[in-house]
Amino acid sequence: MEIAASTLAVASLAIQLADSIKKLIDFWESVKEAPSDVQAIIVDLDLLSNVLREIASEAEGTETDITLEKVLCSCQANIEYLNAILHEIQPGFASTKRSVKQWTALKSVLKWDKIKKFQNTLDRLKSTLMLVQQNQI
Repeated sequence: MEIAASTLAVASLAIQLADSIKKLIDFWESVKEAPSDVQAIIVDLDLLSNVLREIASEAEGTETDITLEKVLCSCQANIEYLNAILHEIQPGFASTKRSVKQWTALKSVLKWDKIKKFQNTLDRLKSTLMLVQQNQI
C-alpha cells in the first residue's frame, strides 16, 4: 500500500510539473517582444514537459525510485524559479501601452542572464531526467 501511494505521488508530481511547464510555454509563446533565444527555452520546456508526462505514465505501474523523487523535487524548485522570473516581467508584457512594452522588453534583456542561468539548469534537469528514465527501463 505504501509503495502504491509513493508511486501515485511521483506520478502526480510529474503531471503537476508538466502542467506548470505548459503554462510557462503558453506565456512565452504569447510574448511577441521576447528575445529570439526564447524559442530555445520554449523547445526545452516542451521536451521537459514530454519527459515528465512519460515518467508519470511509467511511474503508475512500477515501484518508485528514490532518485526519481529527488530529481522531480529539484525540477520543481527550478520551475518555481522560472515562474518567479516571469512574475517580475509578465505585467509589462501584458500592457497595451507601447512604451511599457518597450521598457519591459528592455528590462527582460537585462534579466536575460537569469533566464540563461535557468536555461542551463533546465538542460541539466532534462539530462538527469532522461538518465533516470533510461535507468528504469
